[in-house]
Amino acid sequence: MVLLKIGNMAKYFIDCGAHCGESILTAKQRFGLDTIVISFEPVPGLAKQLQEIYKDNPTVNIQNSAVWINNDIKRFHLSEEYTDGSSLLTSLNNLREEHYIEISCFDLSFWIKETFTSDDYIILKLDIEGAEYEVLSKMIKDGTINMINEFWGEWHDMKINDKHTLNLSKKVYKYLKDNNIEFKDWEIHIPTYGKNNKLLAFRPYKLIDLDNE
Repeated sequence: MVLLKIGNMAKYFIDCGAHCGESILTAKQRFGLDTIVISFEPVPGLAKQLQEIYKDNPTVNIQNSAVWINNDIKRFHLSEEYTDGSSLLTSLNNLREEHYIEISCFDLSFWIKETFTSDDYIILKLDIEGAEYEVLSKMIKDGTINMINEFWGEWHDMKINDKHTLNLSKKVYKYLKDNNIEFKDWEIHIPTYGKNNKLLAFRPYKLIDLDNE
């Protein structure tokens, strides 16, 4: 994993689960055009589309990798219904264990600690289909959670059916509550313009529409 730090600007939006680029536009509108966006998207076809669209934009960097708790190659289980339901976990209700690709993962908390300083304003968005509990648990243990100025994202415990992750989710929720850390719901209010609009990436309905090679 290349440690990215672009320019001297101090406000960063770490976009975990870029999907088709909706969060990039939302971040620019919500936090300002001067916000540096670093987006991570595991699905190769989706990442490729975003890399093409933002290749000439120095304030947006797209990485084809998944956030996790260590540096590894893992199975990424693909949703057969929608482009935004795939996960590192096999315990999500809508995924089959045998339907996967192998992807590069990296240790998010280590990367944050090695890349940023207390002078940086860090906005972290997690929409990673259930993997957020392992990621946040590690950030809590190593103290990286204290480097984050704003937390945004989506919870996925309602889609998970394994006891380990559900128990972990309860511990994460308790820690956030006990330490008055607000995890804001990430809502998208941007219209879909389509593939040819430079402000938004191609939005396929299913992953079968993408070339994942």
